[in-house]
Amino acid sequence: MDQTEPTTHAAQITLAGGFLRYLACFGIFVALCFAVAFGKDDTLTSLGLMAYLACGIYLNRVVLRRLVEWHPMYNTLGNVTSGKLWFFAAWPFMYALLFFKLSIDKVL
Repeated sequence: MDQTEPTTHAAQITLAGGFLRYLACFGIFVALCFAVAFGKDDTLTSLGLMAYLACGIYLNRVVLRRLVEWHPMYNTLGNVTSGKLWFFAAWPFMYALLFFKLSIDKVL
């Protein structure tokens, strides 16, 4: 009987693939911001908020999970929860910073 744990990691994603997904979400976010700013319908505001939250969830579930492997020493509930909540709540800024840092790490 095999005592090894089954791997539950999702397939890895390339840096360019993750960045393209981020750009798509950011484009949707910017388009909805313009629609809310210049639209006269109040439902656009709730649609914009729902899209913001949906993009944050999508990026956390698909991109962050496949790009970042948490170090076993720092893989505590507090650290991972804090990181994921920050990436969810402030995804336009946090993912830009993440891709900048990963690009520097890859190049240098």
